[in-house]
Amino acid sequence: MSAVANYLPRNTWIHRLNPLTKMLWSIILMTLSFLYRDPIILAVLFLSIALVAYMAGILKEMLPAFKGLLIFAGIFLLFQIFFITEGKVLFYVIPGTKILPITDEGIFGSLAMGARLMVIAASFPVLLGTTQVKDLVIMLVEKIKIPYTYAFMFITSLRFVPTFMQEMEQIVQAQCSRGHRLENRNLIRKFFSLCPLAIPLMITSVKKAEQLAISMETRGFGLGSRTYLHQIQFRAIDWGISLGMLGMVALSVYLNLQGIFQ
Repeated sequence: MSAVANYLPRNTWIHRLNPLTKMLWSIILMTLSFLYRDPIILAVLFLSIALVAYMAGILKEMLPAFKGLLIFAGIFLLFQIFFITEGKVLFYVIPGTKILPITDEGIFGSLAMGARLMVIAASFPVLLGTTQVKDLVIMLVEKIKIPYTYAFMFITSLRFVPTFMQEMEQIVQAQCSRGHRLENRNLIRKFFSLCPLAIPLMITSVKKAEQLAISMETRGFGLGSRTYLHQIQFRAIDWGISLGMLGMVALSVYLNLQGIFQ
């Protein structure tokens, strides 16, 4: 699971794209997911993310993240479907009563929101898996002109995700070797079994944050202007892909305003 938010080195043309192009791709996917509420179109957008991961050679490593998103979207759908009462009532959860009605609009809207959630969340693991952290920092600072301190904070928060996952995995293995049981299929009991493991995780996280702060201070972080060893160029393929994606967004907005696709 820790590989989900890590850079996965591969020799593919997607890895060689400019980070700004891949960031634009992720933002455009989020934009399109809000433009449409048809679950089929949103499912196509999610499949396009899986296709990009396949072309980048990281689909196998992304499958745990996609599976987790699918489970989360399913749980979200089960809760959300009861809060949408508009539309034609198809059936009631408790037969013979009018308690907890399930409507066609409720099913349609819940599917759309679940699919939209998957599209929004699925693009970031692919972005992080195909882009090195240093390239993201250079792109945010030099191209988008974000102050270096803010860009560093953003990238560091992303890097802490796989670190926390690795630490949690080690803590779970250590506690299981001491007889702590986590194989319970009851979700409530499993949740309470995991709660005590949060304490050593928090302690480890605070120590790592303190070590990082000391390392930054000893290296003079924030003093003077910065220079970069690597310079990332925006190539012809980046221009072509970026213009193509922007054109697709413009076409989608036009079709949405015309009511052709919703």
